[in-house]
This record gives sequence, structure tokens and C-alpha cells, in this order.
Amino acid sequence: MSTTPKAPTMASLLRSQASALGAKPAYRYLADGCEETRTLTFEGIYLEARAVAARLQQRLDPGDRAVILANDSIEFIRAFMGCQLAGVIAVPAAPPFPGPGKRVATLRAIVADCSARAIVTTNSADSRDRIVAAAPELANPEWIAVDRIAVERAAEFREQPVRPDDVSFLQYTSGSTSTPKGVVVTHDALMHNEELIATSWVLGPDDVAVSWLPLFHDMGLIGTVFPALYAGFEAVLMPPLSFVQRPERWLRAITRYGATVCGAPDFGYALCVRRIPPHEREQLDVSSWRVAFSGAEPVRARTLDAFAEAFGPHGFDARSWFPCYGLAECTLMATAVEPRAGAPRLTLRSSALQEGRVAPGGEQTLVGCGIERLHRRVEIVDPVTRRRSGRTHVGEIWLAGPDICAGYWKRPEESEHVFGARLEDSGDGPFLRTGDLGFIHDDQLFITGRLKDILIVGGRNHYPQDIEATAGTAHDAMLEHDCVAFALERDAREQVIVVAALQPEHDRVGVSLDDIARRVRAAVSAEHGISVDEVVLVDRRSIPKTSSGKLQRGACRAAFERGELRRARASAVVELQGAR
Repeated sequence: MSTTPKAPTMASLLRSQASALGAKPAYRYLADGCEETRTLTFEGIYLEARAVAARLQQRLDPGDRAVILANDSIEFIRAFMGCQLAGVIAVPAAPPFPGPGKRVATLRAIVADCSARAIVTTNSADSRDRIVAAAPELANPEWIAVDRIAVERAAEFREQPVRPDDVSFLQYTSGSTSTPKGVVVTHDALMHNEELIATSWVLGPDDVAVSWLPLFHDMGLIGTVFPALYAGFEAVLMPPLSFVQRPERWLRAITRYGATVCGAPDFGYALCVRRIPPHEREQLDVSSWRVAFSGAEPVRARTLDAFAEAFGPHGFDARSWFPCYGLAECTLMATAVEPRAGAPRLTLRSSALQEGRVAPGGEQTLVGCGIERLHRRVEIVDPVTRRRSGRTHVGEIWLAGPDICAGYWKRPEESEHVFGARLEDSGDGPFLRTGDLGFIHDDQLFITGRLKDILIVGGRNHYPQDIEATAGTAHDAMLEHDCVAFALERDAREQVIVVAALQPEHDRVGVSLDDIARRVRAAVSAEHGISVDEVVLVDRRSIPKTSSGKLQRGACRAAFERGELRRARASAVVELQGAR
């Protein structure tokens, strides 16, 4: 079954929703995570976007690339929608300041890879000067301050024909040890994915979203900002840092605005449980929340249970859980569970899973991530033979549908390998090879791991996230979601390394690093039957992650091999005791 999207392009959707919904609020912005500072209506978005498009048309041609750097959500939306109307290819990117040092290198790589003609940002000379000082070649593109474009310039906008197969934007993958790749998202793919999201979540004009997710990442942009425009409802946005600093701000906003559609990666829910104390929960009422989507990283049953237990007394209904599966190469969403069904679970025998077999009834619990819906086709395929795997075996997840992206920007060979796969037995295709492993049980898709991340120890497959989950709870001084497990060839054998981040020093006074390492080894040995050859304890900032919070195992392994990980120091008390 396939459904025609309500508009063929983002530009036409913007026009039609402005006409139909007029002065209805579309986006509210809480600059500090608490107080409203700006609001955009549906007709206001269209007016502001035309003003930005007019400015872009002065300096750029249709098809040129414009990198968008904006921490302010409203300015980001103005810039992005201006690109859509002008036929300019938008390139969302993470502002390098404030942020980890590697963001400057990532920005340089993105600008060079897409040959950006412009950098659209806000009027912050300090930010521009800092960026250019770190990367002098970034002074070459045209810098456009979107917040200095007067709305009166909308009258100068010249209508630009935009077709469904035109490129809407480039969605750069976060990369690990390699250069980030630009996923080519056409208007047609984007609109089909928005229809899939709207149908899966049963979105309507009375819904309200509250989100702290960064807009330069697909989950925040395609999973919150665009659905609000597509389905005609209101989205309340706040900076990611405001959530990280005080997670209760997210749930307070849900309470205040009666939000119905909100989501986060697994670590976001875990942060709420860990950082919102019981006395602050008393002021919350999240009973309006009907779609609590979780994606972008493994969905952990333990996290879902802990969140439901903590916030159930304050209105959270566990039937609202919406585990999802998706990736940039599929625009965003690939599958999602049935409405109001909660999070489907399946217990399996770990020993069978290590052999690539699906044997229900064991001790390991996986959370289902959805079903085939609308245009989606999912196949589980043996990555070597390229033949369908049986329902009792794990294989690589292959996807098809009109929302599969057009490939990687200027990478024809890699695009053909990833986006042009065909089944060996039938010749069906093309399919997107996701690189993810999983299986289908009772029509539900279950994810087991990444093909490239599997650890093979003693002839058995071990999924790193399972080892990481065990290691991360081995000691109270550890940060549960900040562990990385990988294997490498040393001394003529495969060795298992665990890199684990610790709480700040002031939170672990008197804790022995040797004791933490011993507990990690013991827990992994008892749970998985393998020996950890080295436990590397580091400060939290040493764990490489993507912009959405996903662990970057390849980058972590490379940093370990180069000796670049910042190892944690023993707490002051232990150091003093050792000196006596």
C-alpha cells in the first residue's frame, strides 16, 4: 500500500499550509528552556522564508549549497525554509561553538565536500571570527546573517520552480574515522517520509510537540519541525543544552503546553530518570503525552521501565511508547510500532543469538521497533550471499520505498553499493543496505546490532551494545550510557577492549579505579562468558559520539590505538591514601 503525500515539495507544502492555517501558531521557541521568546505562525513562516529566499537569490543560483549554522531554532527554520523556496540545497550542520573541538574539523569537511557557496548563520561576528580563525578557508563562502534580513524583503522574492526530484537538502552523517558523507534528500523522498511519520503516529492539527533535539540532526528536523508543518500542529522548541543542564525543563514544557508528541534517544529518557529528583516530579503532569517516540540509538527495555516507573504517577502511560527504527539514508523513519501498543518485547536465548539464530524464551530482552507500513518494504538478508534469511535467523536489514534517499553526494561507487543492492535469488531491488542487523518476529522488526561493530570472540558473535550495557552498570561511579566495547587484533589474537566513562571526580571521591576495572571484567565474564583484555577508564568527554548522542565505536577504537583517550584520574582521597 502506498499513499500520496499531501504536497510534492517542501516549498509547495509551505505555501499551502500558510494559506490554510494562516495565523495559527506553528513554532514557539523557549530560548532558556522555560520562557517563550519567539513565535512563528504558519503564514509568518512563509513570509519570513520568502524574505530569506530573496536574499539568497541575490548571491546564489538554484542548486547551489548553503550550509546552515544556527543555534536559535527560529532562525534555523527561517534559513532552511528560505533555501526551499529559492531552490538552494540546504546543508544543516552543527555550530562548532560551543561544542567539542572536533566540530570545527567536521564543519570544514562538510563545507569542502559539498562545495558550499554560502554559510547562513546568525549575526554573531564573534562566532564567525572564531570559526574563520580555526579554519581560514571558511572565509571564502558568502556569509549571510539570517537574523538581519528584514521581513519587507519578501516582496523581492521571485518564484522559483521546484520539482519533486530536486534536492531539498544534504543530510550529513556524523562520520567516525572517515569524512562525513552527504545523504541526498529529494523533496519526493522527504514528503513520503513525512507521510509515513504522520500516518504512523496518527498526527493531526490538534497535536502539540515539545522538543529539545538539535535541528541540524535528522531526528529533530525531520521528526519534529517538519511533522508540525506537514500535519499543521504546534511545535515548542528549546535548545539542547537547556535540556542537558536541566532535564526537567522538557517535562515542564510538556506539562505546560499539554504536549502529545515528544521523543528522544534512549539516553534522554535515562537522563530524566537520573537527574529529575522526586520532589521536582511532583509538579509534573504528562498525561497528555500519547506518542513518546524513542530512536536514534538502541531502545533499552530497562530505560523504558525506569522512565514509566518514575513518571507513571505523574500521568505517563506506558502504552504511549513508540519505539522507531530509521536512518539518514532512509530520510529518517523506516518503521514504527502500532499506536497505543506500547513497546513490544521478545526474550531470546543469548547463546543462540551469538550464532545468528532467533530462539525465543531466553534471558535477553529486545524491544521491537515497528512494522512495515504504507510504502515500506523490509527484507532480512544474508550480507554475504545476498539471499533472504529465514525468520529464525539474524541478517542485514534491507529497505525499499520512495523515501529512500538518492545516494551520497558525489560518491557514485559507494552510492551504488549502499543504495543499489539486489536480492541474489530474485533480482528484486534496488534496496538500501542499512548495515544494521536484525530479524522479524510476528511481523515486528527487532534490531540486534551493527554489522561492522560485531565482536567475534572464540567463534561466537557478540553485540557490543550488550557488553556495554553490562559494563556500564558494573559500578555506581560509571556513566551507564557512556561505555564502548570493541575488538582488535593484538598479539596474534582478537582482544576485547572496554572504554568506560566515569562520573566527575567530585562524585567518586574514594573510589578505586582498579576496583572499577575488576568489577567490569567480572560482570562481562559472568554475563557473556568472555574475558575483557583491557578496561580503559576515561573522562566523559573522551567518548566520541554523534550529534544525536550515538556512540562512535570506530572513532573510539581509533583514538585508543593512537593513544588519544583522556584517561580518568584517581580521586583525591585515593591518591592521598596511596601516598601515605
